[in-house]
Amino acid sequence: MRIMDATPPPADPDSRDWTFVLEAGCPECGYELHDPALTGERLRADVPRWQAVLERPDVAERPSAGVWSPLEYASHSRDLVAVLGERVEAMLTEDRPTFADYDGEAEAVLQQFWTGDPAEVVREIADRTESTVAVLGRVAGDDWERTGLRGDGRPFTITELCRYLLHDVEHHLHDVDG
Repeated sequence: MRIMDATPPPADPDSRDWTFVLEAGCPECGYELHDPALTGERLRADVPRWQAVLERPDVAERPSAGVWSPLEYASHSRDLVAVLGERVEAMLTEDRPTFADYDGEAEAVLQQFWTGDPAEVVREIADRTESTVAVLGRVAGDDWERTGLRGDGRPFTITELCRYLLHDVEHHLHDVDG
Protein backbone atom coordinates (compact mmCIF):
# COMPACT_ATOMS: atom_id res chain seq x y z
CA MET A 1 0.00 0.00 0.00
CA ARG A 2 1.32 3.40 -0.99
CA ILE A 3 1.12 6.02 1.73
CA MET A 4 1.64 9.60 0.58
CA ASP A 5 4.91 11.04 1.71
CA ALA A 6 4.60 14.50 0.18
CA THR A 7 2.42 17.06 1.90
CA PRO A 8 -0.82 17.26 -0.07
CA PRO A 9 -2.55 20.58 -0.59
CA PRO A 10 -5.10 21.48 2.08
CA ALA A 11 -8.57 20.05 1.69
CA ASP A 12 -11.26 22.40 0.44
CA PRO A 13 -12.58 24.41 3.41
CA ASP A 14 -16.06 23.56 4.65
CA SER A 15 -17.76 26.75 5.79
CA ARG A 16 -21.15 25.22 6.59
CA ASP A 17 -22.51 25.60 10.10
CA TRP A 18 -23.21 21.93 10.79
CA THR A 19 -25.22 22.71 13.93
CA PHE A 20 -28.33 22.41 11.73
CA VAL A 21 -28.10 18.64 12.32
CA LEU A 22 -29.17 19.26 15.93
CA GLU A 23 -32.61 20.34 14.70
CA ALA A 24 -33.32 18.26 11.63
CA GLY A 25 -30.64 15.61 11.17
CA CYS A 26 -28.69 15.46 7.92
CA PRO A 27 -30.35 14.81 4.59
CA GLU A 28 -26.96 14.30 2.94
CA CYS A 29 -25.87 11.26 4.99
CA GLY A 30 -29.23 10.21 6.46
CA TYR A 31 -28.37 10.97 10.10
CA GLU A 32 -31.47 11.34 12.27
CA LEU A 33 -31.43 12.69 15.82
CA HIS A 34 -30.62 9.82 18.16
CA ASP A 35 -31.07 9.11 21.84
CA PRO A 36 -27.76 10.40 23.26
CA ALA A 37 -27.63 7.43 25.63
CA LEU A 38 -27.01 5.31 22.51
CA THR A 39 -23.97 7.33 21.41
CA GLY A 40 -21.48 4.84 22.81
CA GLU A 41 -23.24 1.90 21.20
CA ARG A 42 -23.23 3.65 17.84
CA LEU A 43 -19.57 4.65 18.15
CA ARG A 44 -18.69 1.02 18.88
CA ALA A 45 -20.66 -0.08 15.81
CA ASP A 46 -18.62 2.35 13.72
CA VAL A 47 -15.28 0.73 14.65
CA PRO A 48 -15.62 -2.30 12.31
CA ARG A 49 -16.85 0.01 9.57
CA TRP A 50 -13.67 2.08 9.92
CA GLN A 51 -11.63 -1.12 9.97
CA ALA A 52 -13.12 -2.15 6.62
CA VAL A 53 -12.36 1.29 5.19
CA LEU A 54 -8.79 1.22 6.45
CA GLU A 55 -8.15 -2.20 4.88
CA ARG A 56 -8.73 -0.85 1.37
CA PRO A 57 -5.65 -0.83 -0.88
CA ASP A 58 -6.34 2.78 -1.94
CA VAL A 59 -6.96 4.05 1.60
CA ALA A 60 -4.38 6.84 1.31
CA GLU A 61 -5.47 8.09 -2.10
CA ARG A 62 -7.49 11.24 -2.36
CA PRO A 63 -10.54 10.75 -4.60
CA SER A 64 -10.11 14.24 -6.05
CA ALA A 65 -8.20 17.42 -5.43
CA GLY A 66 -9.21 19.10 -2.19
CA VAL A 67 -10.93 16.00 -0.74
CA TRP A 68 -9.39 13.97 2.06
CA SER A 69 -8.44 10.35 1.54
CA PRO A 70 -10.26 7.67 3.56
CA LEU A 71 -7.15 7.51 5.78
CA GLU A 72 -7.39 11.24 6.49
CA TYR A 73 -11.12 11.01 7.24
CA ALA A 74 -10.50 8.07 9.57
CA SER A 75 -7.74 9.94 11.40
CA HIS A 76 -10.00 12.97 11.77
CA SER A 77 -12.83 10.79 13.08
CA ARG A 78 -10.45 9.14 15.56
CA ASP A 79 -9.70 12.58 16.92
CA LEU A 80 -13.38 13.57 17.04
CA VAL A 81 -14.14 10.52 19.18
CA ALA A 82 -11.41 11.61 21.59
CA VAL A 83 -12.68 15.22 21.59
CA LEU A 84 -16.15 13.96 22.51
CA GLY A 85 -14.79 12.04 25.50
CA GLU A 86 -12.60 14.92 26.65
CA ARG A 87 -15.36 17.49 26.39
CA VAL A 88 -18.00 15.35 28.08
CA GLU A 89 -15.51 14.64 30.88
CA ALA A 90 -14.96 18.38 31.34
CA MET A 91 -18.71 19.08 31.24
CA LEU A 92 -19.26 16.47 33.96
CA THR A 93 -16.54 17.83 36.24
CA GLU A 94 -16.57 21.59 35.58
CA ASP A 95 -19.24 24.24 35.56
CA ARG A 96 -19.84 25.42 31.97
CA PRO A 97 -16.32 24.90 30.57
CA THR A 98 -15.39 26.84 27.45
CA PHE A 99 -13.91 24.95 24.52
CA ALA A 100 -11.75 26.35 21.76
CA ASP A 101 -12.98 25.78 18.24
CA TYR A 102 -11.65 22.55 16.74
CA ASP A 103 -9.93 23.05 13.39
CA GLY A 104 -9.86 19.64 11.71
CA GLU A 105 -7.81 20.79 8.73
CA ALA A 106 -5.15 22.32 10.98
CA GLU A 107 -4.99 19.06 12.95
CA ALA A 108 -4.72 17.05 9.72
CA VAL A 109 -1.72 19.13 8.68
CA LEU A 110 -0.14 19.17 12.15
CA GLN A 111 -0.44 15.40 12.57
CA GLN A 112 0.17 14.65 8.87
CA PHE A 113 -2.89 12.40 8.62
CA TRP A 114 -1.89 11.33 5.10
CA THR A 115 1.18 9.51 6.49
CA GLY A 116 -0.69 7.43 9.07
CA ASP A 117 -0.45 3.67 9.34
CA PRO A 118 -3.98 2.40 8.65
CA ALA A 119 -3.60 -0.51 11.10
CA GLU A 120 -2.51 1.88 13.84
CA VAL A 121 -5.34 4.32 13.05
CA VAL A 122 -7.97 1.59 13.42
CA ARG A 123 -6.42 0.51 16.75
CA GLU A 124 -6.52 4.13 17.91
CA ILE A 125 -10.15 4.48 16.81
CA ALA A 126 -11.02 1.37 18.84
CA ASP A 127 -9.05 2.54 21.90
CA ARG A 128 -10.45 6.08 21.84
CA THR A 129 -13.93 4.74 21.32
CA GLU A 130 -13.65 2.60 24.45
CA SER A 131 -12.27 5.54 26.47
CA THR A 132 -15.09 7.79 25.29
CA VAL A 133 -17.74 5.11 25.90
CA ALA A 134 -16.45 4.83 29.48
CA VAL A 135 -16.94 8.57 29.98
CA LEU A 136 -20.40 8.46 28.38
CA GLY A 137 -21.30 5.60 30.74
CA ARG A 138 -21.04 8.07 33.62
CA VAL A 139 -23.66 10.42 32.13
CA ALA A 140 -27.08 9.94 33.73
CA GLY A 141 -30.30 11.81 34.40
CA ASP A 142 -29.90 15.57 34.35
CA ASP A 143 -26.24 15.27 33.32
CA TRP A 144 -27.38 15.15 29.67
CA GLU A 145 -28.35 18.81 30.03
CA ARG A 146 -25.05 19.97 31.56
CA THR A 147 -23.59 22.72 29.44
CA GLY A 148 -20.32 23.78 27.94
CA LEU A 149 -19.55 26.83 25.86
CA ARG A 150 -18.21 27.04 22.34
CA GLY A 151 -15.37 29.47 21.70
CA ASP A 152 -17.95 32.00 20.50
CA GLY A 153 -19.83 31.70 23.80
CA ARG A 154 -22.77 29.66 22.46
CA PRO A 155 -23.85 27.11 25.07
CA PHE A 156 -24.42 23.47 24.20
CA THR A 157 -25.44 20.43 26.23
CA ILE A 158 -23.92 16.99 26.49
CA THR A 159 -26.94 15.76 24.50
CA GLU A 160 -26.19 18.22 21.70
CA LEU A 161 -22.48 17.45 21.73
CA CYS A 162 -23.18 13.72 21.43
CA ARG A 163 -25.52 14.29 18.51
CA TYR A 164 -23.23 16.75 16.77
CA LEU A 165 -20.05 14.68 17.01
CA LEU A 166 -21.71 11.31 16.32
CA HIS A 167 -23.19 12.85 13.19
CA ASP A 168 -19.72 14.09 12.19
CA VAL A 169 -18.14 10.63 12.58
CA GLU A 170 -21.00 8.88 10.77
CA HIS A 171 -21.09 11.54 8.05
CA HIS A 172 -17.42 10.87 7.36
CA LEU A 173 -18.17 7.16 7.02
CA HIS A 174 -20.77 8.21 4.45
CA ASP A 175 -18.11 10.37 2.75
CA VAL A 176 -15.74 7.43 2.31
CA ASP A 177 -18.45 4.90 1.41
CA GLY A 178 -19.89 7.25 -1.21
